[in-house]
Amino acid sequence: MRVSEQTQNQIMAVLRQMAEATARKDVDGVMALADPDFRGFGTGLDEKVIGKEAYRRQLERDFSQAEAISLEFCDVHIGAEGTVAWVMADMAYHAVVDDALHTLNGRLTAVLRGTGHAWVLVQMHYSFPAQGQEEGQSFPTA
Repeated sequence: MRVSEQTQNQIMAVLRQMAEATARKDVDGVMALADPDFRGFGTGLDEKVIGKEAYRRQLERDFSQAEAISLEFCDVHIGAEGTVAWVMADMAYHAVVDDALHTLNGRLTAVLRGTGHAWVLVQMHYSFPAQGQEEGQSFPTA
């Protein structure tokens, strides 16, 4: 579905605000962008959050384990209908841990809900491509 330029700009602003708050390690800043019924998956086996408070705990853990963090989004695709929008993007997550920079190249999918005043994140899923899965193959073989 074709998305208006206004909606695209508003959704991109939410992603920018999330990246800026993450770079500041500002838990409240990220939380301000989340729906009360937020749901999400991270990349770790235990990174499944249900509810805004679980999301807060996950962010606090993430921010406490890194000296610095930054996010970059590229190849962002946005769809929307009414008050629901969805995002698919490539993402680079840069984190300094134990004085070493680690760059995790992954993927993001997100669902947002329009409140009439703002767009809020309802659901997110971060993932990494499967290791050992060769291009053109449907299943990893490592």
